[in-house]
Amino acid sequence: MRPGLRVAVVQQGGVLGGAERWQLHLADATDRLSVTAVGLGAGATTAAWAGRGWPVATVPAGRSVTRLARAAWRLRRVLARTRPDVVLAHGVKAGLVATVAARPGGIPVVWVRHDASYGGALVGLLDRLTQGQVATSSWLLEGRTPRAGTVVNPPRMPEPMPAAEARAVLGIDPAPGELVLGMAARIVRHKGIEDAVRALALPGAAAWELVVAGVTDPAEPDEQDRLVKIAAELGVAERVRFLGEVPDVARVVSAFDALAVLTKPTAAEPWLREAFGMSALEALTGGVPVVAVPPVDDIAAAGGLPVRVERPADVAAALATLADAEVRRRTGRAARRRAQDFPTADVAGERLADFLALLVHRPGAGHRAAAPMSVVTTVLDDEQGLTELLTALVPQLAQDDELVVVDGGSTDGTAEVARRAAEADSRIRLVVRPGAGISRGRNVGIGLARHDTIACTDAGCVPTPGWLAALRAASDRHPDVGLWTGTYRVVADKPWELALAAVGYPSIDELARPGPGVRAYGRLFGRSFDPSMPTGRSVAFTRRAWADAGGFPEHLATGEDVLFGRSIVAAGHRARMVRDAEVAWAQRPTLLANLRMFRRYGEGSGHSLDRRLLGRDLARAASYGVGAVLLARGGRTSRAVVAAGAAAYLSLPAVRAARGPRPLAATVLVPPVAAARDLAKAWGALSAVAAGARGRR
Repeated sequence: MRPGLRVAVVQQGGVLGGAERWQLHLADATDRLSVTAVGLGAGATTAAWAGRGWPVATVPAGRSVTRLARAAWRLRRVLARTRPDVVLAHGVKAGLVATVAARPGGIPVVWVRHDASYGGALVGLLDRLTQGQVATSSWLLEGRTPRAGTVVNPPRMPEPMPAAEARAVLGIDPAPGELVLGMAARIVRHKGIEDAVRALALPGAAAWELVVAGVTDPAEPDEQDRLVKIAAELGVAERVRFLGEVPDVARVVSAFDALAVLTKPTAAEPWLREAFGMSALEALTGGVPVVAVPPVDDIAAAGGLPVRVERPADVAAALATLADAEVRRRTGRAARRRAQDFPTADVAGERLADFLALLVHRPGAGHRAAAPMSVVTTVLDDEQGLTELLTALVPQLAQDDELVVVDGGSTDGTAEVARRAAEADSRIRLVVRPGAGISRGRNVGIGLARHDTIACTDAGCVPTPGWLAALRAASDRHPDVGLWTGTYRVVADKPWELALAAVGYPSIDELARPGPGVRAYGRLFGRSFDPSMPTGRSVAFTRRAWADAGGFPEHLATGEDVLFGRSIVAAGHRARMVRDAEVAWAQRPTLLANLRMFRRYGEGSGHSLDRRLLGRDLARAASYGVGAVLLARGGRTSRAVVAAGAAAYLSLPAVRAARGPRPLAATVLVPPVAAARDLAKAWGALSAVAAGARGRR
């Protein structure tokens, strides 16, 4: 298998709050993520990452536009050095900095949203600029339109230590009959600690003391002193205690008789409400009743008591109810049951890894799957190609896998190569069907295959190590997907081969890091990988998807694989790219042979009568015709438009050629090779359409 997903986590580095602990728990729980932590400033969060052995970089960032721009420039250098698959940015500031730093290089950015901060235009901008969004609660995605979104709730924590042991660790020793209300929160106004302090002064809370586990936030360094002063004024100072930082609250939450989450809006942040309340889930796991404001009261459900925002009297009333030992026990039991509704850390970590891997076209990255697969390949008179394929593919077969080789009636030694391989390895089967074309041969092989997940590749292709494992992991992690489209890298050495590769085929590197120019070119002209348009060189699918699509279209000699993929999608199945399922594919030995191949591809489009496939080829034919007329008879403006269109059309192929080997010779050949390739394909499409029309008449 290729290594797990490389992720750059960008988040504030100073204070270790619930949002930061959420990310640390998920990274701890899965081995599929290889993390580089980038702290916007240094502090407890960066120290926690470093303590786990992850690489850590610190990027100072302030609030001004100038400081944010400097942070983005520094982050860009970190990303250039670490080369992550994806950037996971926590919060609005991190999202803006990461987008500016990563998008020019084509690195996808996923925004993690923990609260409803900075609503309106700024959030809408991040929805458009980032590739996806991870929310800690479902309500954070309501009314939003991110390109892709998922909810990953904070994970259920392990069972905490016994109450007596936890109190000893925290140094809590309440007097007989005294109860402990805990709060695990940063010491800032919006966490509602003041409301808990004021509740202690009310009659219903006379039996309770308040213990706060949390650190002072640099944004409000005087908040703890203010709270101490309020407690003294109310006469409850001896019943309020601040513990400072408690590294692992989940392990000692059992020290509390109840836990409060009282987040509220402030004048500076009127939009504020708690996104999830991680400390609430930690309390539920330990069977500790929760006193919570919306929306955390929904999370606690029967395991807590709801209170209104900024209502100390409600808090006091809830504490009066919980002063009854039987009510506390009953609510604590409900809390434990409610905690079971949330995923464990390993499940939540896998969910996050799956979402990120899908977005960067590496589904199942780092997952070790064992489900058996069938591989089907067709061959005809290609002894060398089959030998190379078997050499690369057989070592990738697992014990219960199989390889079905369908020979269409070879007259050379091709069938004998397959027969010898089958005699030496029981996982290989040879099926001879004289006269069967590539579509018929695949359908025969799939019909005889033993497994429900089938992969296809062609003789003449050389799967890279991990090709089959990548398809296996993708299908194992996402059984709801019907079609997996792999990738291929064109082998080229001569200048015309390099030019044709740049002109006629998509780039795996661009799939991994699609910069703004590449994305724009793909939307206008194609030449990019599309999961709904696979090639037979590298593809996998479920048996059900194959059946729903009607199999490979046997009336087509070329283009059958692309039409097959479109038929699967039309039948209601999902299609995804698998970047790691890569094969090497050599072009035809001469330019003329390649042009004949493209003509046959055009014929396949024409015979298919598929609007998208045929429309592309007819549009190219029309463009060349109109362009020629305008150049010959048009005025200066018309010719300038034609020149600009041609420059745009040739821009990406020219850049590809210039970046590769033998750049000068390959780049010079891009325009004539592009024209020859397009006209050959257009001619094939037009001739097929004309032949079909004559046949129908």
